[in-house]
Amino acid sequence: MDILITVLLVLFATVMMVLEVVFIPGFGFTGVLGMLSMIGSVFYAFVQLGSVAGWITLLVVVMVCISLFLWALYGNSLDKMALKKNIVSKVNEQDVAMFAVGDRGVTRTRLALIGEALIKDKVVEVKSESGFINENEEIEIVRISGDSLFVAKTGNKK
Repeated sequence: MDILITVLLVLFATVMMVLEVVFIPGFGFTGVLGMLSMIGSVFYAFVQLGSVAGWITLLVVVMVCISLFLWALYGNSLDKMALKKNIVSKVNEQDVAMFAVGDRGVTRTRLALIGEALIKDKVVEVKSESGFINENEEIEIVRISGDSLFVAKTGNKK
């Protein structure tokens, strides 16, 4: 009967660890339950069956842990959770060739250093050259660098 309890504890621990790796990823309740069951099976084997059975149980538990680790690492079990799509878009991809230094516009949002403005009937992302600029303030492009438009307040409120 003691051997059956030890075997059932090891099997239960294996099932809990497989559930943790495959179905419920993360260090959660099933993983903790599986680890406690493995430790309990080894402890139970040492106490109830003797040191030889305890060492055999410990060896089996270690082999099961190594097998589960290798299965999770090299098997296809983690493919369901892996990201397989490549992101090809770029941030702040706007055509600044149509704008020139000196063009004027109006801020649509508050420029807390970065915000939106309406310049030449196009809504574009702009960066403030001179600190915060409130909404509906008239601005002027003072510098163009790469894909970024740098603006400053002209002093007129729209």
